[in-house]
Amino acid sequence: MEGLSLLQRRFGPRYPQYLLVVLMLGSMAMILASTSINVALPAIMADFDIGRPVAQWLSTGFLAAMTAGLLLSAWAQARLGARLTAQAGLSLFIVTSLLALVASDAWQLIALRIIQGLCAGIVQPLAMVLIFKVFAGGGRGTALGAYGLGVMIAPTLGPTIGGYLVDGFGWYAVFWLPLPMCVLAMLAGQFLMPSERQRDTPFLDMWAFGLLCIGLFASLGALAEAQRFAWSEPRVWLTGLSGILGGIGFLLRSHYSARPLLPLELWRHVGFRKASWVALALGLGLYGTTYLIPLHVQTIEGYSAGWAGLLLLPTGLLMGMASFLGGWLSDRLSTAALLVSGLLLLALSSFGLGWLEPGASFLVLCCWACVGRVGLGILLPALNAGALDILYREQLAHGAGAITFVRQLGGAFGVNLLTFFLEWRHRQEGGDFAAEVMAFQQSYLLMGALFAMTLLAAWNIRPPQH
Repeated sequence: MEGLSLLQRRFGPRYPQYLLVVLMLGSMAMILASTSINVALPAIMADFDIGRPVAQWLSTGFLAAMTAGLLLSAWAQARLGARLTAQAGLSLFIVTSLLALVASDAWQLIALRIIQGLCAGIVQPLAMVLIFKVFAGGGRGTALGAYGLGVMIAPTLGPTIGGYLVDGFGWYAVFWLPLPMCVLAMLAGQFLMPSERQRDTPFLDMWAFGLLCIGLFASLGALAEAQRFAWSEPRVWLTGLSGILGGIGFLLRSHYSARPLLPLELWRHVGFRKASWVALALGLGLYGTTYLIPLHVQTIEGYSAGWAGLLLLPTGLLMGMASFLGGWLSDRLSTAALLVSGLLLLALSSFGLGWLEPGASFLVLCCWACVGRVGLGILLPALNAGALDILYREQLAHGAGAITFVRQLGGAFGVNLLTFFLEWRHRQEGGDFAAEVMAFQQSYLLMGALFAMTLLAAWNIRPPQH
């Protein structure tokens, strides 16, 4: 087994930088996969003759599996080692991407996306752990800044490049877009990633993980089926009941387990509970708008996939700059002030997009979207710092994983609920093009109202005196 110290002696003083590049490649590939699919949804819907209730699973299925996978990452790294965990995750991701190119039914594509999401959830958290370890002697802040910039660029480039590829080659292109990065990360990771592992790591609590998956996918499935069938249908209420029971079972298992997948004692802190509400809103803002805006401009404004992706390019660049600014400000202003500012900008952006009429210019759409991305950029570092400041030192590792879990949960259910609301309002308003316009407007206004309501939770977040 090769540990970090042995690898540093082998590759010399530049080893931390080499490893950082590998970690960035792997993370960027996973993020590209999570966001680039959104610009391809109209093409996939047309090709497979499916509606939004089914197509949204390509996004929510990935996010839900990624949410569950986050809780496996720490166990997999300890039991298998970082190298084997990353190689297995990236290999499976590559195989599923290639299989997607020959999928003949929508359910096959959705199943492959769910597997990809699980891989992303397991692989992505490895980067933060290894950066903290390999840069322990200094330069950690710079390394985290460089890694953060790469992670910010990926969701910007994904829809932009993916959109033009979809225009030129069809929706298949978004599945091979991350493959070069995956292959490079695998090849370099075989030499640069540590392989040491803890053989005495306890076995994974498969009961808890199984209950979590049932709770997540059955709940999301009930909301998806309710868009097509009445709530009284067994396929809706029975699925929803299974989701509720699975969620309750997971919480009970976590409460009584000596080594829970999700430590519930974190939520005994009032501040952490408030931060979790903000994390849910952040997940909705990050993934909900990335899902809704490309769908809106292609459905209502008639944009191509390329133009829809291009609309998100400046928004992502601004989010990256705002994230650096938010990190700098977090050392100088209170967490509550930054969280409130970010949420206000998100609410303003959503209300602005909701008030627009069809025919709005590209520039106006882009400007309103940019306002929200600046808010997200301010929120990201402030939430991470604020949520962890609330906890005791021995709770930091679990707290970082838990707040990421909650954020991903907000993204998965946010996209699902937005689709549910969009379909419901479309039917209620008459089912024609004018109804589609109003449904999108009302969906933006709903998001704005949710962000405004979250201000109550963010207002008084402050670290206690330990």
